[in-house]
Amino acid sequence: MQKQAVILYGPPGSGKGTQAELLQRRYGFVHFDTGHFLENLVHSPGASRDPVLRREQKNFDTGKLNTPSWVLKMVAEETKKIAIAGYSIVFSGSPRTLYEGFGEKGKGGLYATFIKYYGKRNLHPVWLNIRPQTTLKRNSTRKICSVCGLPKLGKAKVNHCPFCEGPLYVRTLDDPKIIKERLKEYRGRTYPVLREFEKRGIDVKKVNGEPAPYKVFASVVKVLKLAPLRLKK
Repeated sequence: MQKQAVILYGPPGSGKGTQAELLQRRYGFVHFDTGHFLENLVHSPGASRDPVLRREQKNFDTGKLNTPSWVLKMVAEETKKIAIAGYSIVFSGSPRTLYEGFGEKGKGGLYATFIKYYGKRNLHPVWLNIRPQTTLKRNSTRKICSVCGLPKLGKAKVNHCPFCEGPLYVRTLDDPKIIKERLKEYRGRTYPVLREFEKRGIDVKKVNGEPAPYKVFASVVKVLKLAPLRLKK
């Protein structure tokens, strides 16, 4: 398989992280979990003593998007390492602003990195579309594993991760009030990124994110033209 750069977009709770994990496990992509990556940075030991990390921690924990220039620098450095190593990469929600995606006056940004290391034909934005009420329902009841970072899926009432049995926790940004702020930020700053991809001749593939994750995954696999799934019954 020729190496690809896949960018999964969608509002909070649309399943970006889950679909990226599935691409990693089934097809060997490297999952660059931007949200988890940034969360680890802003909550790292000593972050309170760093004025930049302290500022970004406040943005992160109140549902606002982090400073684009800072995000671009951090993410671009990691992206280049993965690309040079020869791996396909899948992002869960980044680049999420015009600046992160396309730099100053439409020049640079992560788009330039994608084109340089993966090529225009191998860059695939995928939009997982869900309703606002679905975002609120999914995120307000979501728990995340404190060890592996995976969300708990399904309706079972458990206090440990079904994958690694690590303790679960509720993220600060999954408070219903913060979720509404995140939706507003998403509409105002991420939609323009999708439109810019289309202006540049990059097809944004649209997938319904409402069904069960494995059904959404089958749709993602289809639009990316990967080897089809064979489900065992």
